[in-house]
Amino acid sequence: MALDFSIFVEYGPRLLMGFFLTIKIVIAAIILGMPWGLVLALGRRSRFLIPRLAATSFVEIFRNTPFIIQVFLFFYVLPFYGIRFPAEYVGTLALAAFGSAYFAEIIRGGIDAVSKGQLESARAIGMSDWQAMKNIVLPQTLSIILPPLTNQTLSLIKESAILSTITVNELTMSGIRVQGEIFRPFEVFIMVALLYWGFNESIAFLMRKIEKKANKGRTSGQNIVGKTTFISRGASR
Repeated sequence: MALDFSIFVEYGPRLLMGFFLTIKIVIAAIILGMPWGLVLALGRRSRFLIPRLAATSFVEIFRNTPFIIQVFLFFYVLPFYGIRFPAEYVGTLALAAFGSAYFAEIIRGGIDAVSKGQLESARAIGMSDWQAMKNIVLPQTLSIILPPLTNQTLSLIKESAILSTITVNELTMSGIRVQGEIFRPFEVFIMVALLYWGFNESIAFLMRKIEKKANKGRTSGQNIVGKTTFISRGASR
């Protein structure tokens, strides 16, 4: 069977509309999921039992159940309690909740990876808590969590295809509908795959640039800590 990519002249705009909706959903899910994940990470590190138990339960449930089941629960169960949203909004909320559980563990791991002694050393040379956090702790934390954050963001982009199961007209659903009209699955899904690949590559490229800048900040923070430790030891002598 000969391939016919001329169909994209007519049907390409429909795929692009689904692609732009995918971008919008993923960006919204990240905007919601990141701070949600930060709250969960802090909750898991809390000294108090109730917030720690609530955050841990949320993270473990959403990390250990299939995303498609979570989507179905959001889409089919919420209306029984009088909560009705368009499929696009429900899908965005489900994707944000799913991502937040993973973001929480990434952020928690990054915070735990920075030595507490570095904050204490910064205070020893007269830095305020905010200065120490800004100049020493945060740059190092950011460089630690950026690679796994990138991986999770790319995962969310691919997981967004599951929203087609609740009729969200994102990229995958657009491809399914176009294929159902013209019966050219190979050409259609090659184009869909290329759009996903281009989106992921763009995000990965952007995050690599950010990671390089963050690594410079981490090196700077470590240099400050090294000087602080040297001064502190000299003073103790």
